[in-house]
Amino acid sequence: MAGKVAVLATFLSLIFYAKITQASVPDNSLSNTTLMLMASSHDGPAENIPINWTASWERLGDAVSLLCFQDAYSLFNNTVDSKTYAGNAMNNTGRADDPEEGLVDHDNFSECNVAAMHQAMYCTVSWTEKPKVSNSSDARRQGLCAPMSCSEMEVALLVKTGLLGIKPTPSWTPRDVDCERIEDDGGSWGAMSIIPGIAALSIVIVGTMYEFIVTVYYTEERKRSLMASKCGRFLVCFSVYSNTKKVFNPRQLPGQLSELHGIRVLSCLWIILGHVDYYANFFNIANRPEFYGRYQKWPFFVIDSFNMGVDTFLVLSAFLVTHWFLKQLKKRNGEFTWGDLGRHYLHRYWRLTPVYLYLLLLALPSEKGCRSYIWANLLYINNYFMGPDKSCMGVAWYLGVDMQMFIIAPALILVMYKKPKLGVTVNISLVILSWVSYGALSLLNPIAGQAGIGNSYFWTPCRMGPYIMGMLLAYLLFRTNSKVPNTRATKVWMLLGWAVGITLGLVATMTPTVLRVVSPDINIRANIGWESVERSIFSAGVCWVIYACCVGYGGIISEFLSWTAWLPLSRLSYVAYLMHTMYIFSFYGMYESLFYDELVWVVMFAGLSFWTFVFGFILSVTIEVPFCELGKMILPQRRGRQAESVKAPPPTGAEEPGTLPLQAAQGEHTQNPEEVEADITHVENKV
Repeated sequence: MAGKVAVLATFLSLIFYAKITQASVPDNSLSNTTLMLMASSHDGPAENIPINWTASWERLGDAVSLLCFQDAYSLFNNTVDSKTYAGNAMNNTGRADDPEEGLVDHDNFSECNVAAMHQAMYCTVSWTEKPKVSNSSDARRQGLCAPMSCSEMEVALLVKTGLLGIKPTPSWTPRDVDCERIEDDGGSWGAMSIIPGIAALSIVIVGTMYEFIVTVYYTEERKRSLMASKCGRFLVCFSVYSNTKKVFNPRQLPGQLSELHGIRVLSCLWIILGHVDYYANFFNIANRPEFYGRYQKWPFFVIDSFNMGVDTFLVLSAFLVTHWFLKQLKKRNGEFTWGDLGRHYLHRYWRLTPVYLYLLLLALPSEKGCRSYIWANLLYINNYFMGPDKSCMGVAWYLGVDMQMFIIAPALILVMYKKPKLGVTVNISLVILSWVSYGALSLLNPIAGQAGIGNSYFWTPCRMGPYIMGMLLAYLLFRTNSKVPNTRATKVWMLLGWAVGITLGLVATMTPTVLRVVSPDINIRANIGWESVERSIFSAGVCWVIYACCVGYGGIISEFLSWTAWLPLSRLSYVAYLMHTMYIFSFYGMYESLFYDELVWVVMFAGLSFWTFVFGFILSVTIEVPFCELGKMILPQRRGRQAESVKAPPPTGAEEPGTLPLQAAQGEHTQNPEEVEADITHVENKV
């Protein structure tokens, strides 16, 4: 009896020492020093795990609030006492169906509803084994009911210590936690997304009707006069008819590398495919053992490495920015003023932000992070705010990386243009620095998902390698004028280059999956050295494809990538990338459970991709393109946009095999300024 009193006194002293004025623990809350916590298994309660709550409170310290700790304690103490609400919560915690195989389960989140005094929320915990630090989709996920008074970070700490009774095996640690609070129904946040949508739709209807009336009911001369007025130009910016023609215009402009459209669309589809599979983890899958069994099949490498599609975006973005920048420097003999730099940044921000802001407003009701950290997205530093309750539109982390690299790119390009040796050396050093940064951050915190993995995956210093490689590629083509000697030796070297480029791409994408198939115990992504360089290896393969197409040695691959049908899809890829996860979550949310099958997954991918681009088209012609057109009216024009009298001659078909249309963009041919601007808005830095 004396021992029990001593423990009670110790616990109460800790409460008063923390100076937290929350409701005290019930009188009978520590009737036993050690409580028995029920852990679920596939056969029901498998074992009683002794939990010393006093010692646990001492270990957690200030990391978990007293209210959260009390509610967790009460929930599971009452489970032992067979209270109904607590039993409901435990029954809706996902079961650990054979932790030896790493198979865990979600449960039905719609039933995670308990008594008002002990409100609960449904959380999804992503588990990873301590020796296996990986960014791929191999983390195991499990659902549970947790007290609503706890934050995601507090839930992560509680499950890590086993206090919520769901830890499948001691070697597992939570990588991230996502909770759905019943009280988070969106409320007034929904109005913030609906009102701008209604306003945009109204302007679009007016603009479309204006163009229709002017086109049908007025003479050609009067039509030109009305369209040329400021009011007319403004309204036509929002005309669905005109904007649809812009999106589906099949014309390939002189100096435009058409193969980039194919690379961009295929990369976007690759990411959608990966997320169709990845986000299924967050939902109930009826045959989860079969779902996890796909890890042991070598074709899974296509999905396992899908996030490298983002590295392709970074290569394309850097390549296009550097190519355009070098072209302008050559035209102006290296002159570049602060005013040019300001206009450079302003156009970029205006180009990306309007449709991005609208999608952020759409995410407000469902994503808690958007309510507090939307400012980080609008400043394009959101890739540094990716933890629980901070992340807003998770896939937008790429825009943060790309914008930050876009900001420093002019300085790096100027150095390469004026001091080539120094500039190339600096850029190569930055590639190496990205490897070191990735490894260093992973070593600092290799286990905690929100810190170690999050930093190394999202932070710009760790992801700038592919971007710098794209800059170096553009500089190489600029210095060589996109030409190679038309000799037999060149053909041999180009053939060898294709062999090396394809090998690099396959090594980067297939190695982790093939090794796992050969031996399930091998996880090369646990090797920090491999993780640091694999994206650069893959990017080198992408750079080779671009280079070979630029110098005229793309062959059948160049013909496929330059297919005209890629062009309109490429113009929609930016919006499609931003919104595809919203649509995937909405689609999965309509079903109580999913059933995994290869054919089912392929059909879902095809359907989800189709509707993603359909909705992307709607947003593009109503928001993205209108604001791009509006920018031409109100923003100061960048130098180099003025029309020149010389027109591009038609292709003769007699060009040298070693040349590419890119050389036409280097001052030999010119375009109408509006066509150039439209080209940049759809090509430059697109994802």
